Amino acid sequence: MKKKLIIAGAKSAFALPGIILMITFFAFGAMVRALEFPLAVGIGLTLSTFAIPSQIVLLDEISRGTAVITTMIAITLTAVRLFPMTMSLMPILRTPSTPRWQQYALSHFIAVSVWVQSMFSLPSLKRQDRIPFYLAHCLTIISLTVATTIAGFYIAQSLPPLYLAAALMITPLYFFLSLFHTATRKAEKYAFLFGTALAIPMMSQIPDYALILAGLIGGSMAYFLDRLLNRDRK
Repeated sequence: MKKKLIIAGAKSAFALPGIILMITFFAFGAMVRALEFPLAVGIGLTLSTFAIPSQIVLLDEISRGTAVITTMIAITLTAVRLFPMTMSLMPILRTPSTPRWQQYALSHFIAVSVWVQSMFSLPSLKRQDRIPFYLAHCLTIISLTVATTIAGFYIAQSLPPLYLAAALMITPLYFFLSLFHTATRKAEKYAFLFGTALAIPMMSQIPDYALILAGLIGGSMAYFLDRLLNRDRK
């Protein structure tokens, strides 16, 4: 039974979220070479961080000679998005007997693609079958992303820069569309629409704060609109 779970988990790594992640890590490997970092740095970041935005920010900040504390703050801000994903996934993944240290270890693998695939696949499995499936999926994904990082590092020079830039954008775009599609409450869809509408003009005026302000203002507008509509219905 466990063998079937492991095979199923490994196969799920080749679903659409995993394929998109591999394309993105291919572009990351190209970025490592373009910034003149050794391949070992790219592989090490993929294994230890496993979060494309944080990896890109770290390399960019180091290449520009940014202060360590500033780099740490920037990376922390990019990683905040993983906190709600972890909080929503762990209750589905763990069993009542799963030790705390194992939960911390399992949470290391949570990334956008892993979260999307896990939220789709795990609820249909028995609780005791979820961790073996999840581990097989994650270890396969990490192996594939290391391989594509290496491939991107060596093949990058033969590809146009526009392709590599587009590849880096695939993961956030896919994540955005997936969250909108799977949103179950109208307030969540309102937040996406308001946030997107605000972010576009803000990017040209205050690019450093556009995403944060668009999220805060758009989310607040969605919250109050949802409350107002629900009150009117009552």
